[in-house]
Amino acid sequence: MTSRVSPRRLAALLGAGAALAIAGALGWFLRAAPEAGAHAPEPVSHVDTATRDCLLTSTDGDPTGTWAAMREMVAASGSNTVVQRYRLPAGADAVAYVNTLVRLRCSTVVTTGTAARSAVAARLASGGTPHARFVVISDQPLRGTTHLDPDAVSARSLSGAVAG
Repeated sequence: MTSRVSPRRLAALLGAGAALAIAGALGWFLRAAPEAGAHAPEPVSHVDTATRDCLLTSTDGDPTGTWAAMREMVAASGSNTVVQRYRLPAGADAVAYVNTLVRLRCSTVVTTGTAARSAVAARLASGGTPHARFVVISDQPLRGTTHLDPDAVSARSLSGAVAG
């Protein structure tokens, strides 16, 4: 006895077999590695999530050594902190410039030089900044800021001033 499968049934069987083969291949290609999903991948950069401590200077020079001390402070702390350096442009709107640093999420603005100190003074006179602290490196303290004498600038003194 010879058994014969109709062409219609043969096509249906071949179609079902092909569908199973494709589904199996897709499942094999798309399967997740056992390690995947175990933990989130490490960020490529922490710049956007890091604490920012910004140096605002009046001149290009750094007679107090503040910039070097800030970099040393961050290196010694091992924290997720980024330090950035800005020079107050001549003729700039001081309040607007300091506001820009605050909008850039500088959590602490450290100032050196008379013009930078005046810019912070003008900003504080126009209202408080709840999300930013100011450290003024100057011979004269400024109300509403943390004062640091220019002769006392070091990574350790900055760390204490920035931490509050």
